[in-house]
Amino acid sequence: MKTARGLVLSALVLAGGCAPAPPPARAESDAPPARNAPPEDLLVLADLRVLRGDEPVVMLYRNGLLVEHGETLGTLHSNGFFVDLGGTIEIRLSSDGTVPTRSGTLIIDEGGTATFRLPEVEPEVLRFDAEGRVAGAKTPLRVEGLTPRMRRTAMFALLLPDLLRLRRHDTIK
Repeated sequence: MKTARGLVLSALVLAGGCAPAPPPARAESDAPPARNAPPEDLLVLADLRVLRGDEPVVMLYRNGLLVEHGETLGTLHSNGFFVDLGGTIEIRLSSDGTVPTRSGTLIIDEGGTATFRLPEVEPEVLRFDAEGRVAGAKTPLRVEGLTPRMRRTAMFALLLPDLLRLRRHDTIK
């Protein structure tokens, strides 16, 4: 009897090794991955500072922590999500660089150029010059720690405090 049982187990092990593995089971609560989910590396996180003159205005740390005038606002993630201190996703940068608002659309390209499009209004554009100054800003700003790979991240970090203020006034979706 022991030999027959051993042969059956051996046959099951050998047969199992020849057949393709079944797909992993998914729990009912697991949602399928979204087709338009942003990639994990949409943004490059590193230390940078936005300065007005010599005064730091916005700081982004390599762990994603975003600080404005010494006040921690939340965490920016490499997938484009900005999460507040309570853990709520406040703003999302889509994989194509867009942030929809109730009044228009903000688009930040990989080179760090931000274009805010409103219906029937000329688009507003911000971009970085070679020294990290923000061309098109109403006040002179510059970014320390800016690299070519960080340009989209830097522009999003620069604009996030204003986007959060707009959201509080219910103009961001």
